Amino acid sequence: MGKLFQELRRRNVFRVAGVYAVVGWLLIQIIVAVKAPLDLPGWTDTFFIVLVLAGFPIAMLFAWAFEMTPEGMKRTAAVSQGESIAAKTGSRLDFIIIGGLALVGALIIGDRLMPETGIGAAGPQVAKGEASASVAVLPFIDLSPDGDQEFFSDGISEEILNVLVRIPKLKVAGRTSSFSFKGQNEDLREIGAALGVDHVLEGSVRKSGTKLRITAQLIRSNDGFHMWSETYDRELTDVFDIQDDIAKAVAGELALSLGLKSDESLIVDRTDDIEAYEKYLKARQLFLARGRENLDAALLLLNEVTARDPDFAPAWALIGNTYVVYEAYQPGNPPDGDWHQWRAIGLAASERAITLDPGNAEAHMSRASLMVYSGDLIPGAEELDKAVDLAPDNAAVLDLAAQMLLALGYRQEARSLAQRAVESDPLVSIYRNTLGNAVAFSGASPDAPDPAEEALKQYAKVREINPDMIYGYTNPFRTLLIDGKFDEAEAMFQMAVDRGLIPPDAMADVKSALSAARQGEAGAPALRALLAANPTLDGTIAILLKDPDLTIAMMQPAWDAAYQSEPALFFLRPASIYQHPKWKAQVRKQGVLALWKSRGFPAWCKPVGKDDFACTG
Repeated sequence: MGKLFQELRRRNVFRVAGVYAVVGWLLIQIIVAVKAPLDLPGWTDTFFIVLVLAGFPIAMLFAWAFEMTPEGMKRTAAVSQGESIAAKTGSRLDFIIIGGLALVGALIIGDRLMPETGIGAAGPQVAKGEASASVAVLPFIDLSPDGDQEFFSDGISEEILNVLVRIPKLKVAGRTSSFSFKGQNEDLREIGAALGVDHVLEGSVRKSGTKLRITAQLIRSNDGFHMWSETYDRELTDVFDIQDDIAKAVAGELALSLGLKSDESLIVDRTDDIEAYEKYLKARQLFLARGRENLDAALLLLNEVTARDPDFAPAWALIGNTYVVYEAYQPGNPPDGDWHQWRAIGLAASERAITLDPGNAEAHMSRASLMVYSGDLIPGAEELDKAVDLAPDNAAVLDLAAQMLLALGYRQEARSLAQRAVESDPLVSIYRNTLGNAVAFSGASPDAPDPAEEALKQYAKVREINPDMIYGYTNPFRTLLIDGKFDEAEAMFQMAVDRGLIPPDAMADVKSALSAARQGEAGAPALRALLAANPTLDGTIAILLKDPDLTIAMMQPAWDAAYQSEPALFFLRPASIYQHPKWKAQVRKQGVLALWKSRGFPAWCKPVGKDDFACTG
């Protein structure tokens, strides 16, 4: 064996192996780097890796059997001892290895340690020295034999996303925006640009019985470079460990500055009951789909989950969030059913989740919402603030908090949170709608000198993302009416009719109202006559007449009803209504003034004396 080793060294077999490894690695990196710019097929890098590996034993065979001489390459057996220049060849190979390794080290250091100054077409520029670690988690593809595990593959993706969100300094694109690319064969560079991230995590899930295969790969979105990939073949009971492994691997690849320890577990909310976990994932998918039947099915599944694992906090939080939206999907106004009981169950579930996990921001947010619905504004606002503090980058929490704050009169604060929600999850229509409302009613600012114009831009994004969301038409219609742009308002209403979102016979009344409004003061009698004939036009005509008394009369039945949700006080026009005695009385009656005294007044209102206040509108 000793003689064989010496012969391998003499013939430079080890040195040739080293040169081959270094050069092969460099060639693979070049292929990977040019694949995306040259639009090469997806299998190109795999082909070259296989080619390099296949060539290795051939190179070793040539190193053993042949030797380079001054007369060229000869068989080693035919070269005499005095004729051999193997030692000189070995020295040259050493220099090649050292140079290659230096180049490899430079590439690794440049790729991993040097701060990035920008990501080109893949997203926004990042200033030197700032953290540029950002990632979007795309929905993993279901490759199961029966194709019936979409809920599971979606759930795996979402759980990994939720784990990554907990890592400081790492920006993670919101779930809804990332999942909007589901089933689309989009270029990853375009996805990165749309989501404002410089990395994309994608993968697949194959589940068969208790066997699980999860494949994940991390890709740099500006050039398609594959930074990391792994395949996990495990038992289903190992799913949590796999999620943890993937999240830690991604974090480690993205930045050395994330402060993640190699042995640190990132998953904090889990159940050891795999069946309960699967039911939870199904329930969450149904909750996100909305609709009365879906929400009922989600609640049935969640009851099973909490029966199997009473200490699984996310399931209790999801019950609370389901009851927050439950009323909106029931027929009737007030909704058919015992809405008092729904709120009580939702509140109890939220409190149970908080007891199990005080850091569960979604549970605090659902508790806040249900408290506000029930008129407990001061504790509800405290819960809202706590939810935002716990999850300052959770777009769903930020948007719901912004909606609640708008309903409580905190327009500027709501606008800030709504902007953060949109930045985190830019392709969600309801988030854009919330931001549009906040901008429209919070007034001019340095970034939006014309709030109406900026609000209309957000509503346009609503229609672009979801052409069938009615708010994308009714809210800009209202904004255009307030701004006196009657032709544009009429066209917007017509768009909603054409989409089938508003009955066609409503168009004639709106046209009549706008025709009268174009006449100015002379058209007021016609508007009042039209209102008498069709009371459903009260909101439109109140804006056109700029009549605060009419607005109060329109709102009074809703204010006096037994069924209340968030206060309906701050989306009203004309602006003079905010000086109306009846409006101010309603602010006191619904506990908003008490909230302002406790939490602080919004920027557009101020206290006057001991028990009065004034709002500018």
